[in-house]
Amino acid sequence: MMKRVFFEEFESLYYFHGSSQNWSMQDFHFHNQYEIILFLNDGATLEVGSRLYHVNAGDMFLLNNKEYHRVCGAAGKEHNRYVLMFEPELLQPMSKAFEYDFAMYFDNRSSKFNHKIHLSDEKLQKTETLLRRIEKNVNSAEEDPGRVKLKISILNLIVYINEMYSFFINEQGDEPDASADSEENKEVVFKEPVLYRERIEQIKKYISSHVDEKLEMEDIAEKFFISRHYLSHYFKKETGFTLVQYITNQKMIAAKTLLLQGYTVTEVADYLAYNSDSHFIAVFKKNVGITPKQYTKKKQV
Repeated sequence: MMKRVFFEEFESLYYFHGSSQNWSMQDFHFHNQYEIILFLNDGATLEVGSRLYHVNAGDMFLLNNKEYHRVCGAAGKEHNRYVLMFEPELLQPMSKAFEYDFAMYFDNRSSKFNHKIHLSDEKLQKTETLLRRIEKNVNSAEEDPGRVKLKISILNLIVYINEMYSFFINEQGDEPDASADSEENKEVVFKEPVLYRERIEQIKKYISSHVDEKLEMEDIAEKFFISRHYLSHYFKKETGFTLVQYITNQKMIAAKTLLLQGYTVTEVADYLAYNSDSHFIAVFKKNVGITPKQYTKKKQV
């Protein structure tokens, strides 16, 4: 069955703690925010791209803003979880100020990265404590001191999460795999041949690092020694997007960042290699739903 993927707009910071029954996402989605999910019940499934994870209570997942995913709760069971989402712009100035890569396990990771680690006992309790501290500060973030406390509480959580991921990587000599001792949880499935999956990951990284260029299918196919037919077929099968859609999505992510940094529409259009301002504005409005100027005004309110 063809995967349907849609972009979903959230506030720059989104926090949820609660439960629901029979909750499932029908389609895959992605968004501008990094996402941390901590599950408190067994039975859900989480699909990230071509990977399928079966969820147990205490499983935590890190998702970046380029990964499409969906969650399906177990029928007839409570689906209790914490969800924290925030835009990368929250971490970027902090990483520079503290000379610490807060986003190390959101962005700077290999294609073999396992999104899941399992928390129990003190680690689970401490993580919940840090999340509840964020919840408290979210509710008091209208004033300047509250906003500062909220940012600090998010940074504290991320540092703790980074320490746990680093521990699992060092212990296992590779990416974290908390399910290694459970036959039931060895169902992280890669649905495509390894060769093409790795090639598609290389292409995705190439697109991200060359988003300021005019990216054409013919040029990418030639650079990666793959025919246009196979590039088109396997890229769509692996990512859920056509190559053109994926390139556009990456350009839109870059465009939003540049617009919020104060660059003009003309400067952003030129940087992202659009033929004209009008072409860029048309593409932006089609994919985001509003014009670049409307987007900037909305985010500055």
